[in-house]
Amino acid sequence: MPIEHPNTVSAARDYAMLERNLLSHIRLAVLLSLSSSSLLLHARLPSSSNPASGQTPRTNAGLAIAIVEVTAALTAISAGVWEYYQGYKDMREMRGFLAASK
Repeated sequence: MPIEHPNTVSAARDYAMLERNLLSHIRLAVLLSLSSSSLLLHARLPSSSNPASGQTPRTNAGLAIAIVEVTAALTAISAGVWEYYQGYKDMREMRGFLAASK
């Protein structure tokens, strides 16, 4: 028999908001890591007029940008997890954690 939990002060909506924010951070991190992988592997989309235009010489700028993007991806994941656990802790302690602008 499942345990029923009373939905007081729309706790389910707040929990779903925390999950959506965490998933948004993860999606951003995946996009940043794909972009950095593309830079490291020198993957380019060839144009229709010149199929060989996808080949470019290697530069160190691509490596530096890829490192920055990997760092940003790890930061996005850690910020999302921190925000999730802080919001979940506030929700457990029944403190308000949403700030609306006036």
